[in-house]
Amino acid sequence: MNTLDGYNQPLSTQEDVELTHVARGTPCGEYLRRFWHPIALTEELAGVPLPLRVLGEDLVLFRDKRGELGLLFRHCAHRGTSLEFGIVSERGLRCCYHGWLYDVDGRILETPAQPDNPVRRNACQGAYPTLEYSGLIFAYLGPQDERPTFPIYDSWSATSDTELVPFKLSYACNWLQIHENTADPMHIPFLHGRVSGVQFTPGFSELPLLSFANTPLGIVVNSTRYAEGRLWMRAADVIFPNVAQYPPAFETGEEERLLLGAWATRWVVPSDTTRSWVIGFRHFNTRLDPHGQGNREEIGLEKVDFSGQTPAAPEDRQRSPGDYEAMIGQGPIAIHANEHLLSSDRGVARLRKLLRQQVSSLQAGNTPELPRVYSEQPVPTYTYEALAPAPLPKDPASFQRIGDQTLDLLIESATETSSSRGEWLQRKIGELIRCL
Repeated sequence: MNTLDGYNQPLSTQEDVELTHVARGTPCGEYLRRFWHPIALTEELAGVPLPLRVLGEDLVLFRDKRGELGLLFRHCAHRGTSLEFGIVSERGLRCCYHGWLYDVDGRILETPAQPDNPVRRNACQGAYPTLEYSGLIFAYLGPQDERPTFPIYDSWSATSDTELVPFKLSYACNWLQIHENTADPMHIPFLHGRVSGVQFTPGFSELPLLSFANTPLGIVVNSTRYAEGRLWMRAADVIFPNVAQYPPAFETGEEERLLLGAWATRWVVPSDTTRSWVIGFRHFNTRLDPHGQGNREEIGLEKVDFSGQTPAAPEDRQRSPGDYEAMIGQGPIAIHANEHLLSSDRGVARLRKLLRQQVSSLQAGNTPELPRVYSEQPVPTYTYEALAPAPLPKDPASFQRIGDQTLDLLIESATETSSSRGEWLQRKIGELIRCL
């Protein structure tokens, strides 16, 4: 090992093009185009077209006066003027330059300067399907004959009082380095506890033992800690291609609790190769947040009610960085060839391996296996939290084993009915803990 010799230290500039580039025709860009992605908050539509760049494509989103959503190529098929300056009409969007009128599906309804012409009958403006769900607008940018069912996750209706509050945050970096953060729970005790100060609660500073398992949706990641005389397990979903779910961030490790359900669902949607949105739902119900610590008023466009997800104040960015600084601090596109991964990074390695398999499968003409095809029923997810009194294990292997076995039970529990799944899991995990 040569020290103080930066000049001879090898550094690569080669990007992992297969996984990080997202334009149409790129391997990962084509994979991502086979799924629904949130692209805007409903509140962003205010009577004029909203210009967006999604997966490297310049688009405009609008709602016509009938209330119908449209997502069109940004540049007019006539002479290329941007439709962000288009006039929202009773039906569709009218180009400001020569008055061509486009329906929400891209059909040319009017060409006023020459009403009767073959172009109007034979051409159209590029358009993509959209749908609206609980304050988010989703789009599908792939082949129509491969359009999947829109997934409704079971966590969105975990209790009768569950409320979904949408948010959207901008990040100036590649999508993958953000998405990988969920598969790297070892960053939590350092970034959110020991290095940057306590950003959530003190219990997160304890180093966890890590467990990982594949699910029908992707990966479930479990962290097992011992805090305040209690065993504390937290399992998060990494859902392919770009979704994640988390258990609550307000926990202290002090109160006993067994909870199946997510505190947040988020997508990382590439705007292009070097810019992304973190966009999704914060979940509210009395089981997730019995003390009312969440704040709906702090959730929305460029804001969310937990620490580190938006740029810190200038005076704090280097003294107390959060997730945002850690993500963009890797550069516009993280260069994987310059990394030195350890066994504690095996969640990141697993995610990349599985993602590469899905991308390669599509390139070979196959249907990717992850996530499994959704049904019309709520899709079982695996986000979980358990805090229960337990003796401090004398054997670290038993501590690791209970984390591994909890993931096995989580996956097995998906065969239970939605009404009985939580009780079944609580009983089974309680039996594990009593065997410590």
